[in-house]
Amino acid sequence: MNTDPIRLAALDLDGTLLDRTSKITPRTLEAIVTAIRRGVVVLPATGRGLSALPRVVASIPGVRYALTSNGAAVWDLGPDPMAAVRSRYGEPGPEPVAQPVCLYRRTLPAETARAVYSLLERYEGELNFFADGRTFKTPAGLAWTRARMARLLSTEAKQADDGRFTILPDLHPYFEAHPGEIEKFCMFFGSKELASEVLPQLAAIPGVEATQGSPDNVEATAAGVNKGTALLALAGQLGIPQTEVLAVGDSENDRKMLEAAGVAAVMANGMPSIQSLADIVSEQDCNHDGVAELFSRLGLTGL
Repeated sequence: MNTDPIRLAALDLDGTLLDRTSKITPRTLEAIVTAIRRGVVVLPATGRGLSALPRVVASIPGVRYALTSNGAAVWDLGPDPMAAVRSRYGEPGPEPVAQPVCLYRRTLPAETARAVYSLLERYEGELNFFADGRTFKTPAGLAWTRARMARLLSTEAKQADDGRFTILPDLHPYFEAHPGEIEKFCMFFGSKELASEVLPQLAAIPGVEATQGSPDNVEATAAGVNKGTALLALAGQLGIPQTEVLAVGDSENDRKMLEAAGVAAVMANGMPSIQSLADIVSEQDCNHDGVAELFSRLGLTGL
């Protein structure tokens, strides 16, 4: 394993940083804050759009950057990250908002996005897309989200319903007005088998990077867009060499990030195919301080 000091650490959220109730355990939070105080840049690296970055993550003292939409965008959230996240809420509410700076963005070309949309809308499930940090759903899609969260079939943590989504009666009008601005498509199905059936069809569309954030979903960004390319783009902007970059993940949409990083760390609850990529695998899972354990073993907390 690479022995260079780690200066940049990217953490997947669902199944990694967050436990199954969408919380960060106290020991893990302490480990992250300690690492940040020691000069490590720690950021969330998620398949979610910016609007769905959880409050518990944006509120970690010292977190400033966020990699979202599977690497289609990287944001500088500024001095008040939660205010920047709220700027992309469908209903921001009375709390203050602030505009984040987009450091990196790669959207799907319009014709590629049309081909993806045409494929996915043939199937029953929860179809949504991300654009400019916003997460677009229909009322039916939101109902599907709530049912899925209740079942917890996927690796996604439960999320509060707090206005983070932009709910549209129909996704078509917005899409037709902004076909070249889509960061990512995401669709959840009623079974893992159906997701497995659709994934190769999605991957066969020219210009698409297809992956899965969990066994019951498929996700599409532009070809070459993934958490790995975005993470290294941020590292380059910060002047941090690849050998000093850590990635921590658990699922297929973390694969390129783990392959790109100087140190690849995978959770005990990670998919076997992803654990095979790891330089280090935690002994504890996301419910039992797995990230804190990894940070300690890698010397980021000084313990």
